[in-house]
Amino acid sequence: MKKRVLIPVAAAVFLLAVCLCACSGKGKNEKKVSMYELKNAMASATSFGDMTYASSEDPNPEEIFENISTMDYSKVDSFFIYYATEGKGNADEIAVIQVKKADDLTEARKELENHISKRKALYSTYDKTQLTKLDASRIEVEGNCAALIVGDDVQKISNAFHSFFNQD
Repeated sequence: MKKRVLIPVAAAVFLLAVCLCACSGKGKNEKKVSMYELKNAMASATSFGDMTYASSEDPNPEEIFENISTMDYSKVDSFFIYYATEGKGNADEIAVIQVKKADDLTEARKELENHISKRKALYSTYDKTQLTKLDASRIEVEGNCAALIVGDDVQKISNAFHSFFNQD
């Protein structure tokens, strides 16, 4: 009698374990991302002027991150920001936040929306010529990354962002 009960129970436990292992792994689009390689892929989609790159690999990454987000840094797996070295006359920027947990992706997206709102307010005080570019900015999501894109050809940069994740 014990064998009749134990075999189905053991099989059920085994199937549950297999399902949990399959579901708990990161999906194809939720892999660890090289922020430098992602920046290169996105930046090569169009031409930029003099730009500066900073990321979670730099010394004091939490301080750098505060320039784009107030999100709790412990939720962040990695990030980068690629911005115009001289802001006047050039609002170009790419910022990507990779979160540790998919549940935090909505918050990362909102943080980038807040960041662009702050930039619009800033540029409206000293360089209104850049407001059109900021108004055309886009926030994209792929895997566990949220990206802010500001540039002359947002669509090309967006395509490069998505293509980076869909490479085999």
